[in-house]
Amino acid sequence: MQVITYRNPNGESAPPSADIAVAPANDKHKRKEKHEAAPGYFEATAQLSAPVTSAGATPETSRTVVVLMDTSLSMQWEKLERSYAAAAKVLGTLRPQDRFNLLLFNTRVDTFRPQPVSADQATVMAAMEWLRASHLRGGTDLQKALSTGLAQASATDSSLVLLTDGGADRGEIRNGKLAAWYTAQWAQIAEDRRPKTDIFAVGDDANLPLLRMLSRNGGVLKQVLSTEPVEFKLASFLAKTEQTPIGDLQIKVSKAAVDKVYPLDNPVFDGGQAAWVGQYLKPAKHADFVAQGSRQGQTVRVEARAELPAEALEHDQLPRLWAGARVQALLDQIDREGETEAAIEEIIRLARQYKFVTPYTSFLAAPHALLRPRVIRPGDPVLRVHTDKAIASVVALFPFGLEKPLRYLADEDVWQTRFLAPGDMTDGVYSVRLILRGRNGQVYSEQKTFVIASKPPVVKVRLNRTRYRAGDVVPLVVRASESTRTLTARVEGMGPVFLHWDREAAASTGELPLPPSLPAGDYVLTVTAEDVAHNLGSTEVHIEVLP
Repeated sequence: MQVITYRNPNGESAPPSADIAVAPANDKHKRKEKHEAAPGYFEATAQLSAPVTSAGATPETSRTVVVLMDTSLSMQWEKLERSYAAAAKVLGTLRPQDRFNLLLFNTRVDTFRPQPVSADQATVMAAMEWLRASHLRGGTDLQKALSTGLAQASATDSSLVLLTDGGADRGEIRNGKLAAWYTAQWAQIAEDRRPKTDIFAVGDDANLPLLRMLSRNGGVLKQVLSTEPVEFKLASFLAKTEQTPIGDLQIKVSKAAVDKVYPLDNPVFDGGQAAWVGQYLKPAKHADFVAQGSRQGQTVRVEARAELPAEALEHDQLPRLWAGARVQALLDQIDREGETEAAIEEIIRLARQYKFVTPYTSFLAAPHALLRPRVIRPGDPVLRVHTDKAIASVVALFPFGLEKPLRYLADEDVWQTRFLAPGDMTDGVYSVRLILRGRNGQVYSEQKTFVIASKPPVVKVRLNRTRYRAGDVVPLVVRASESTRTLTARVEGMGPVFLHWDREAAASTGELPLPPSLPAGDYVLTVTAEDVAHNLGSTEVHIEVLP
């Protein structure tokens, strides 16, 4: 095991990263009394050798693989293609002595077979044909899917492979509650029959906080973004699914005042390297480091002794590395237990100091996006977004499961897409998530709201009289719904007149001139209102033109 340390001289606080201007560490005028006893930082790495096996030995044990594939509407287009490729690859790695089942889930769970079956070539091909014939539908009940998957994968040397974006909208949808429920269900299974929880997350908007917590139940998490080649990520994922990570891997430090130690790699496999970063409150000449875990019921242990010095400047990036691990731990805590003022304040403080972008400090780096229109009529096909110049692509994720890329219109400097809002959406406020990718490859997520408005505006017309002579001017006073954008009045055969808001009258007013040559008779005066969602409402009144 190797241990490296960092501690500022004279007890100064650790400086931020190099791209932030700060005073020199020995500048006495910049020191604060509360920072006099600033902590030091260490990183410990342990090489975990692979177990020794007999030369030429070939594993004859069979394994059970249950593939859970998300077929909700949020998985349309590119996500579906990548999930399908992953499912085909996973099933293609099975041997005839293995067992498998394929489960498709949205608001319900459909199974290829009632129970896992032998992975012979004919059965695997039948499973893929069954998958090709399936359809996307509805929302995502991830809790129901995981419960069904656990019931099928509870066998010796089994794994549950989850292909999803993690966006649950049925059953339990809160990340912390859902992850805690799954961990409790997983822990109730006998230790030698607990399945690995391997997750292949697809899409830029994958719910990584939830999926990360789920994968900690003996599995591995790998994400593929919309613009990444899927082959490399998939090969890496499959290589890990056939291995079992070192379980319960932890590090303990004795003979030293050590605080807040976090792993940098999770999970860790045989032959890999485990790393932790932590802070120490007081220097120590002799600190004992012990890393310990379990491999197939056998204890794995690595020991080392190192000094935690009072001054060491060789590794000045350690404070930032530790701060990143600390922020991630606080975000995980919030996902599990909910927000606290102390956790949010610490995240913001560390993020500002070390230039991190977090859910609480996205204003530091995330570009501003303006959504137009904000009010949409069911069936209205256009969504327009104005963004920062640094944005290279925009994808809109609608609440009814639709995912649509936007096209940039250079002449108008806006991103636009055409879509159909379901006609059965009730009026109200809805959110749309915008996934924005910068030209430097960084991905941002911004939540915007829009209003579904299907009801036409109500129009009421007030006339001081209904009889006029040709050449007269008809004064109009009209009251309409608050959402009204334009009001026009016209008599058949004449041009329209636009009405405008009059604050003193608390109504829209205008004047409709009657042509001097207008023949006598009864006429219909129509006032039409159009709201911001392009809904039209109108009312008619009758006027009489005297000879």
